[in-house]
Amino acid sequence: MQRAIKNEKIYKFFHQHVPITKWLPKYNSENAMGDMISGITIGLTMIPQSIAYASLANLSPQVGLYSALMGGFIYMTFGTVKQVSMGPTSLMALLTYEYTKNLTPEYVVLLTFMCGIVEISMGLFKLGFLVDFISTPVTSGFTTATSIIVVMSQVKGILGVRFKGDTVKDILEKLIEHFHERRSGDMIFGLGAIALILSMRELRNVPAKGNLKKVLWFISLSRNTFVVLLAMFITYLFESSGTPLPYLTSDTAKTGLPSLQFPPFGYTSGNTTVTLPDMLYEIRSAIFIIPLVSVLANVSIAKTYANGGIVEATQEMLALGMCNIAGSFIMSMPTCGAFTRSALSQASGVQTTLSNIYATALILLSIMFLTPHFHLIPRALLSSILISAVLFMVDYQIVKPLWKTNRAELFVTLVTLLISLFFTVEIGLLAGICANIIHLALMWSRPKLKIELIKSKGVEFVLITPNNGLYFPAIDYLYREIMRIPKQEGYAKIPLVINCAHLKGLDYTAAKGLSLISSEIQAKDQRFVVLSASEKMRYVFRKSGCKSMVFCNSLDALPATILGDHCKEKCVLNSSSTKRNDTVVVDVPITLAEGTPLLNVKTPNGNDTRVDL
Repeated sequence: MQRAIKNEKIYKFFHQHVPITKWLPKYNSENAMGDMISGITIGLTMIPQSIAYASLANLSPQVGLYSALMGGFIYMTFGTVKQVSMGPTSLMALLTYEYTKNLTPEYVVLLTFMCGIVEISMGLFKLGFLVDFISTPVTSGFTTATSIIVVMSQVKGILGVRFKGDTVKDILEKLIEHFHERRSGDMIFGLGAIALILSMRELRNVPAKGNLKKVLWFISLSRNTFVVLLAMFITYLFESSGTPLPYLTSDTAKTGLPSLQFPPFGYTSGNTTVTLPDMLYEIRSAIFIIPLVSVLANVSIAKTYANGGIVEATQEMLALGMCNIAGSFIMSMPTCGAFTRSALSQASGVQTTLSNIYATALILLSIMFLTPHFHLIPRALLSSILISAVLFMVDYQIVKPLWKTNRAELFVTLVTLLISLFFTVEIGLLAGICANIIHLALMWSRPKLKIELIKSKGVEFVLITPNNGLYFPAIDYLYREIMRIPKQEGYAKIPLVINCAHLKGLDYTAAKGLSLISSEIQAKDQRFVVLSASEKMRYVFRKSGCKSMVFCNSLDALPATILGDHCKEKCVLNSSSTKRNDTVVVDVPITLAEGTPLLNVKTPNGNDTRVDL
């Protein structure tokens, strides 16, 4: 019996942490066909993009392909989202360049290893909740800023000029400064490539039927690979004829498969020895920023395709960490999933994470046979691929709904966007998170109070209903608002009832604050009742030493509670409706400013009554 229980625990552990064991026994030919089509499609897309992303990170072309090599094997086994394909992304490339632009390639490899360690640690300590502090508006602003920076940084490739620029301001200044150095051949080739790529992208929307539609769809999805091969062929024709190239080409790449070696935990350059602490100091904040962003990307993709199911954030972190640690042994840059690849994978009919094996096989073939010919790829073409890829990541659609529904969140988006553009993307992300937390803090410290004047069973009272939990930031505000009510003319003796029906929680400070309010209200010979408090909230009141609180379980029992021993008089509305033992509700907030407004109240008999407040 014990052995069976032990075996069951082992099976459960493997199913949870090695997800391939869940679906592999049920794998069939239909799954294989879907995965093969999707994997080949993703592979054809990743090859040119990986080379371009390596260029964006100021790394050699083969590093981009190495980065897409190991992740496919690892994620196939340990990943949970079939649409995810691990590899370099524009965001990871930009952040890598941001932190390692003045450093040697050893720092990139160490950064990849440390990212993996941090991601696994986040998974083991179940820190996925940290991602929840990065809201959709923050993500939108951050992604849009990154896309704009990538586009602007690649304009130099289209112009055929070379310079280093970090912020948008710096890039714009350098573009103006070097504009006279532009090369017409690079401009023609780059702009023509962008036009061709975007035109081929639209082929999937051409109305067609049968095999023609499938052919157009495949051409559209493999557009980047097609354009790269076409450009390499054109360059080869120029070289074969001995004609000088009218455009710049890429650097040569190292031929062959990467060698397995430990990440550099220190290195020697000339007479200088750089230790591991020295290297970690140089990339200090990147060790935390890049893993956080990559986890955000993977978990966001998982949520997008979960279809209401459970998102296994912890397992995603573990898988992501293992991919980066394994990648650091073959000179990889930091990697994660990408929304564009995931959308493409979904459109291609992916069935399981096994699709990664087909994409990885194509990348492996390109490393073995295409690296000697990478020098034939025009630099302007790589810039064109990057620009064409990130143009559609600019999230301008979010502005209109946020403007109509929540302008505070729109402000958060703009803060993230502008600070990312004019400073750095990591400062922009941090500013967006801080703005979001401030927004949440304001919501908790200033809860909306619905204040109603109610008469039920001949008893009149003021019902105060907060819209969320009462915690310490809100208690001073609540104290001021409640203590203003008895100061209004005609409200000095009306019982006050705080409705806890919608409250999700209560802390010690809030309990003591409500106790203080109760004491001060009752000291003025006025009744104060806590309505619909949960057992947990009553427990907090008791343990906080709040002995003078009066509780009531329901609205129906409230009149009897108010008419208890401490209630010496009845408060009535000065209107004809007071002759009935019915409930009259004023569905508008009580005006707490000076003056006594007159309100129209609908009584149960259907008559309108003027009520002097």
